Amino acid sequence: MNPYLILGVTREADDALIRRAYLDGVRAATPEGHPVRFQEISTAYEKIKDERSRHRHELFDCESAGDSPLDAFLRHARTQARRAPLGFDAMKEFLRASSKS
Repeated sequence: MNPYLILGVTREADDALIRRAYLDGVRAATPEGHPVRFQEISTAYEKIKDERSRHRHELFDCESAGDSPLDAFLRHARTQARRAPLGFDAMKEFLRASSKS
């Protein structure tokens, strides 16, 4: 489920635009008339309603399994032979680099 597609906004949309799209969506799909659509819109809004939620969604809830930066890091950590434990700074840098691509 892609919350951006459900709400009809781009990834660059700000909080106000996302909220406006959510309110328009819930007005059109009332819980009595379209309960499934209403639930989809509500769930999508919860995932991307603010900067923190969007960041969490981008990091952990990607559309297909295995394509989030965290999954890439874990895949890398499992396949690479390490001489020393990977430190927090190295992990943070790897996640930062992965999220840019």
